[in-house]
Amino acid sequence: MRFVVDKVEQQGYMTLVTGETSVGVIQGIWKYREPPIVGNNYHIELSIDCPCEIAVPKKTGRTSYVNLHCDKVIFNGICEDIDEDVYYLRFDIDWLEMLDIQYIASKKKMGDFISFSASIYGIGIYPYTI
Repeated sequence: MRFVVDKVEQQGYMTLVTGETSVGVIQGIWKYREPPIVGNNYHIELSIDCPCEIAVPKKTGRTSYVNLHCDKVIFNGICEDIDEDVYYLRFDIDWLEMLDIQYIASKKKMGDFISFSASIYGIGIYPYTI
């Protein structure tokens, strides 16, 4: 997915990065030897440790989104596919996230929205080149 860096902070040995995706703002730990540059555009993948299912009020016409709230990122994605271990969540055309079924208490089916949150300190941001 594409990610535009808005803010970079050094916290001890960690580089905390905040930026815009096509569906909202995320923040997490930069996982690359070269530091990010504010204003630059990167292609990234995420690792999400210890996601926690959350309830989001049902609305018609909902779309996928992410939202930064204090020290958590809220994710709301549509379930595109399921296998025995993983929900495949679509956030945008170039953003498909895999979420272990064990983290979601209520059974979901394809087409359902799945909402969860994760600590910014449990989100790894991995840049890559195309």
